[in-house]
Amino acid sequence: MSQPLPRSSQTKATGGQILVDQLVANGVKHAFCVPGESYLAVLEALRTAPISLTVCRQEGGAAMMAEAQGKLTGRPGICFVTRGPGATNASAGIHVAMQDSTPMILFIGQVERAFRGREAWQEIDYTKFFGGIAKWVAEIDDASRIPEFINRAFSIATSGRPGPVVLSLPEDMLMEQVFANPVLPVAEVEQGIDEQAQHEVAKLLMSAKAPLVLLGGSTWSEAGRTAITKFAENWKLPVAVTFRRQNLFDHTHPNFAGHLGIAPDPALAQRVRNADLILLIGGRFSEVPSQSYTLMSVPQPRQQLIHIHPGAEELGKVYQATLALCARADEASVKLATLPAPQKCNWPNAAADAHASNMKWSEPTRNAGPVQMADLRSKISIRKRHPIPRRWVMACRPRSARRDFIRIVPLSASPATAI
Repeated sequence: MSQPLPRSSQTKATGGQILVDQLVANGVKHAFCVPGESYLAVLEALRTAPISLTVCRQEGGAAMMAEAQGKLTGRPGICFVTRGPGATNASAGIHVAMQDSTPMILFIGQVERAFRGREAWQEIDYTKFFGGIAKWVAEIDDASRIPEFINRAFSIATSGRPGPVVLSLPEDMLMEQVFANPVLPVAEVEQGIDEQAQHEVAKLLMSAKAPLVLLGGSTWSEAGRTAITKFAENWKLPVAVTFRRQNLFDHTHPNFAGHLGIAPDPALAQRVRNADLILLIGGRFSEVPSQSYTLMSVPQPRQQLIHIHPGAEELGKVYQATLALCARADEASVKLATLPAPQKCNWPNAAADAHASNMKWSEPTRNAGPVQMADLRSKISIRKRHPIPRRWVMACRPRSARRDFIRIVPLSASPATAI
């Protein structure tokens, strides 16, 4: 994943070049930005770097793109913005990354070091501004320490519970020519559960009568999703996903119990309340999936709780678990998949019942008015070769509606432009 260090420690370089070199060393291949004069030295270095740069029109969009990339790849999404309004615009993406446990690094151009503290043009104290919504916020004063700060940012963003890091870059520091020792890329910290922990999980499951698996968190891989599916099949366990984690389990799978998001299936919510054992993997079960902390009591849940999470600081933070295991969701799932299937369990039909309930809840219903959203959803194709016919769109138009409220879709338009 990482690249060879491209520069000798005996060669002087600008702070901007040193920063980009260290990003390359840590395997960065893509970054997002809104260009600004406060980090021109970085932009100059990026011109010849093996990093694809997506230039955005607004910092909020750039930060959201970096957050999405971090969520999809499990590696920190990289974003550059300029000072003042550029940084505040990007704060929404940082907030999402923090709440969604997404690894991300935001670089912000800052006023020159000599001007700080004078309320210089667009000056902000970023440690105060981002302190409550990022895992770590720092300002780099010495260009020779850039490799140290970059590696620490990667380590913090990806270790434990992943999240966003913010680094402030004074403009004159980036232009300074210095010697800086290249630093090897960050090595990921290994986590996992041992045989004793596996035995404890199996023991608690075998004593349960109504267990339920809840999947959440970030940095899942295809191998992890495959492993947790195998584990659920072997143990005949119903599996639900938490808020905005619908991708973690196949919704058509016979073990899928539903999505605990906003306004979930009431039967699924009741299933959580009635469970005598919850196996929570990767997530925190925060406000939205817990339905404002009503599905499990705080701090002592009525249900037995096995909580597996990569951040030790999250274990016991809200819920006191029966068994708390500090491990990445992927690694834990692979270990759980190796547990031998029980010859007999106390919940033989739980998964089938939960899936049937979810399928019933997913059936579209009729709504008031001439336009039926269920019909729209079933007829609209997301493929460009199946555009929406003009006659069909016009047929859905209420007679009393004003024409300027109705978007007429040309025959050549794709469905994506119509919704």
